[in-house]
Amino acid sequence: MGTRVIGFNGNDTDGMDDLTPATPEEMQGSARAMEDDLLNNLLAAANYKDDEDESVEIVISRGGKDLFSFRIHPLGEDDFNRCRKRCTKYVKSKTQAGLRIPEEVDTVKYRCMLIYEATIPEDRKKIWDNKALWKAKDLATGIEAVDVLLKAGEKNAICEKLDSISGYEMTEEEVAKN
Repeated sequence: MGTRVIGFNGNDTDGMDDLTPATPEEMQGSARAMEDDLLNNLLAAANYKDDEDESVEIVISRGGKDLFSFRIHPLGEDDFNRCRKRCTKYVKSKTQAGLRIPEEVDTVKYRCMLIYEATIPEDRKKIWDNKALWKAKDLATGIEAVDVLLKAGEKNAICEKLDSISGYEMTEEEVAKN
């Protein structure tokens, strides 16, 4: 078995071929190519919300019949926190000079808000922001539509999938370590 050598003649080699040192120009070109690859990879990683490969289709089926489907994308930590803050009821503390402290989180609204935010815009418009549905069910927001259209268990399963694609899923090895 040979050794992998990088930096000679601008190519990788198994250590068995002619090893002539790379010129400074070849080394600089190789470094630029690696920097470009790194930048492209970083930009791809930052684009996870818009990457179709990161989206997951959710199909709502009842009684063996597919009723509707929509796609969700991963959310960032800031998205989760913004939704949690909007669903948290605060009260003034009597012991801490009137500071606002969280009293409770409306978990139903929180789950609905997460599903709404994670739904890709085209599907959000067709399903959750469907004005005909709003009128028929006397709704005022897409978040209310999520609550009306999905059963509790469906919302739970979708939120679990959202956690998974957003990077919050722990592997068995991670669970064992904790």
